[in-house]
Amino acid sequence: MTAQGDPVPREHDILRLPKPPKEFVPEGYRPSSQEFLPSTADKEDAERNRHPVRISVWDANMTSIEEALAFRSGPSLVLRGAVGAVLDAGASAVVYEPLPAPDCERSGAVGHAGIEGVPRAPDETRLAHRDRLAAIAACFRLVL
Repeated sequence: MTAQGDPVPREHDILRLPKPPKEFVPEGYRPSSQEFLPSTADKEDAERNRHPVRISVWDANMTSIEEALAFRSGPSLVLRGAVGAVLDAGASAVVYEPLPAPDCERSGAVGHAGIEGVPRAPDETRLAHRDRLAAIAACFRLVL
């Protein structure tokens, strides 16, 4: 069983499930910094639960693509990347983030996690922040 904030092992792959960008075409698609920006809900959750801002991902060793997609409403892309590469690219951590009830009882819920260190740091320029998120995005590939 994983606890809030436990690190996801570096050797594991993670899944990110963003909404498809406008005019999405699978051929030649590469994830961009836009798919790794924290949402307003991500920021509010961090403040409410007193933890760093996290963007939602799934440990692919614990949650199948089908299980992860079942938590989403509407169309989603499936992006897959390695935890170690994400950390090396500039994320501060990839940690487990248990879901609240009743979602915690659903199949695959145990693999929910979050990437920390994606908001812009106080001393980071906009360009440096975009470049860091682009480096994180480059760690992911589209799963068809």
